[in-house]
This record gives sequence, C-alpha cells and structure tokens, in this order.
Amino acid sequence: MKRTTRSIAAVVVTAAIAATALTSCSSGGSSSDTKSLNVAYWDYGKGAEDGNQALADGFEKANPGTTVTLTPIAGDNWGGYYANLATLIASGKKPDLTFTASEGIKFLAANNLVVPINDYLNNDPAAKTFKDDIAPALLQSFGYKGDITALPNGWNDMVIYYNTKLFDAAGLPYPKSDWTWDDFKATAKALTKDTNGDGTTDQYGFTWAGNEIFPGILPWVANAGGNLVNSDVSDATANSAPVVKAVTYLEDLITEGIAPAPAPMSDIFTRFEGGQVAMFGGGRWPSATFLPAGFTDFDVQLYPTGDTYQTVAGAAGYAILTSAVNPDLAWEFQKYTVSADIQDSEIGTATAPRDSIPSLRSTAEKTVAAGIPPKSGQLFYDSVDKYPALTPFPAPAKYSEYESTVLRYTQLIFAGETSVKDGLDSLQTDLSAVITGK
Repeated sequence: MKRTTRSIAAVVVTAAIAATALTSCSSGGSSSDTKSLNVAYWDYGKGAEDGNQALADGFEKANPGTTVTLTPIAGDNWGGYYANLATLIASGKKPDLTFTASEGIKFLAANNLVVPINDYLNNDPAAKTFKDDIAPALLQSFGYKGDITALPNGWNDMVIYYNTKLFDAAGLPYPKSDWTWDDFKATAKALTKDTNGDGTTDQYGFTWAGNEIFPGILPWVANAGGNLVNSDVSDATANSAPVVKAVTYLEDLITEGIAPAPAPMSDIFTRFEGGQVAMFGGGRWPSATFLPAGFTDFDVQLYPTGDTYQTVAGAAGYAILTSAVNPDLAWEFQKYTVSADIQDSEIGTATAPRDSIPSLRSTAEKTVAAGIPPKSGQLFYDSVDKYPALTPFPAPAKYSEYESTVLRYTQLIFAGETSVKDGLDSLQTDLSAVITGK
C-alpha cells in the first residue's frame, strides 16, 4: 500500500509539474551570476548522505564563493524517490540539479524538467575527455529523443553474486560466463541444503530482490529475449512469451525448493553474508555493504544465458533541471561529479568507489588493478564493452506506477496466490493502462 500511495501521488502531480516547469523555470540556456546550487538526491541511507555531502563540500572548495545546498528525498526504491521528487517540485521547490538514474529520464524529459546537455558536450573542450572515457551505451542510457540528458557519474549492471565459501564447501567449481539457465538451476540445486538435518531448508541456492525490478525479474526477462515494454515504450509486453518463460523459471525455483520467496535487498545481503543464500543478483552496490563489514567471501559472474544474453545496465548522475537559475554552474557541478579526481578518489577505500561502478573506464580499470573485491570486477565494464546492453533502462514516464504495478503482480505470482498466466495477463492489462493512459 505504501508504494501504491506514492504512485497515485505521482499521477496527481504530473500536470502541476509540467505547469511549474513551463511557467516558472529557467530555459536552461542562459547563465547567471548566482553562485548557489540546490541539489536534490535520493536519501537511501548514510552512504547517500555522506557521498553527497562530500561532493557538495568538494565543489565548494574547488569553486570559492559557491554554496551547495542539499535536498534529501526519501524513497524505498527509485519509483518511490521519483514520486516524492514529483511532489517536491509540484509544491514549488525548484532544485538546480537532481540525482537520477536511467529509470527516471523519460519522466524528467517528458515533463520538461531536464536540460539536455548536447550543447555542453559539443562546445566544452573538457567534455571530449568524458565522451572518450565513458562507454557509449552508458551515455545513451541518458538519451531521450536524440538528446543526452546528463553525464553518468556511476552505473550498475546486473551480475550474479556467489558465495565462494559455500561453493568450496559443496565442492563446486566457480561459474563461468558461458553457463546456461540449466547450468544455473543445477548449481543452485546443489547449493540448497538442510545443513542441520531438521528437515527444513536453511541454505538456498539463489534468491532475488522482490522490491525492485532492476535486480529482480528484468535480467531474466532480458535473457529470455524480451522486455516488459515494447521498443519505444509505448505499450506493455508483460504477458509476452519471453516474460512468461522468465517468470515461470523463477517460480519453478521457488516451487522446487531451490529459492525462497523474493525479499528486499537488505535482507538478501544479510542472508548472503550469513550463508543462508549462495547466490543472488545485484550490481556493484552490494560490495559497498560487504566490504566495510569485512566480508570478502564472494565473487561475481555474468547472468546465465537463456535464449540470448543481454547486459541489463542502468546509469546514475546529476541532471540539470529546467528550474536551474544558473545552468552553466550546474553543468560545472555535473562535470565535477564525473571528473577523474572524484572518480579516482575512493579507489582503495572500503566503498571503492562509492556504491556503483565508476562511469570512467579508466577509473574502473584502476579499481580492478588495485585488487578491490570482487576478484572478477573486470566483468562489470566488460559487460557493456563486450556484450549487447539493454540500455537505456526501459521505463515509461510514469515510472513510479510502472514499478509498483509490476511488483504487485509478481509478488502475487511468487507467493503462489495467482498463476503465472493469470498474473501476467492482469499485469499486462494494468501496465498497458499505466503506459497508454487508456
């Protein structure tokens, strides 16, 4: 219900957002003597607070006389964050920049809230460094109708985390990049155990996030050759054959006792560290939880290949909003977050760097060279350099409603309260209404 309430809020404020953007915001094309910035960000915890404060302090130091004010915005997931951001803007607040991910670009652009950076990329000599050092797929993850809407300063793709200690105890070889769905299920089954002999499974082979799409069902859908929406995100494809195949595969893992019901990511981290789960899907960010806790018994591998293999990747960065009083200064802040000094600054630290993959390829390579776990960290950047990438992240403008609708029906399916067919047919109907407005 909490997510549903947020989704409704996003719908209610959409018209107000557009009106606010058009009537009281800067066009984004002029400069100003104003030396202050307001930066909105997703406050998902201490890591976000500390990281954004460090960026604000560093930018102020590098630009004497400039003030950066941070506006934290709560949210259980990206959908909740965007709903609350929409409410903030509709209330009359006008940040200069907002932290965003690929999921929210269509929402921001369709509501005339974001300043495209094409002119900056073409006319600022410093921009060539970024364009040459960032994978094209990552830049395009912030694309919208021919425009680039932001520079990514970090990103995540979906890989399989596996507990090396549990693999060793089971006498299993570590997975290789050419494994298949059949290989994966066999491996997960071999890692599912009743370790104390009480008749109850207490070590599962695999689980996935039940509160997010990105580390949840989407990688499986993509590797079945499908998506939840069509190519131009004009309608849903939630009951198409690839989606049915992927969701059925995951449901089978539950019914066969290989996986528990999906859980929030925070619970999965705890179970993984404790040895109750041998594998799960995630991006770079789980390492930022494991490493400070001293947990290093893990590595990563690409998702197993189904009918195809695609990297599911999403970027994050600080988009300049049309409400920016001084868009040129906002561009300087955006560049600052992507600069080599910032990207390199945490190599060798517990967060290494922050909780995402650095967008600069050169920094990613230094991270691997420094021996920062996971051992196979080169796979992160290899996945977008060497494999097809499902980017930009396929999401409609009403992302909050989209995510909550998908989660509602998949949770019912995985709880055994509806069949895969009936659940996905109902999801198709409701998701199509969200996207088309019909």
